[in-house]
Amino acid sequence: MDKMSNFLIGAAVGAAAVVMVNYLLGPSNETTFDEGYQSRLDKALDDGKHAADERENELRRQFEEGKRPRRDLDTGQPLT
Repeated sequence: MDKMSNFLIGAAVGAAAVVMVNYLLGPSNETTFDEGYQSRLDKALDDGKHAADERENELRRQFEEGKRPRRDLDTGQPLT
């Protein structure tokens, strides 16, 4: 390959990298440019943390329910 094709390939790869970084670190759709500024990446991380917290709480609740002894519905006595 000659120098010109190497330059064009490098320019295309560089432009693609710039577009990706701009998309990830740019503002999300609901963002205003004040103290509440949030990039798409920040929003995605916050949404993921929120989902993980909800799932953790659900699993903890299921675990606590599983530790309780099961009881017969008619007599209220523990099942063996």
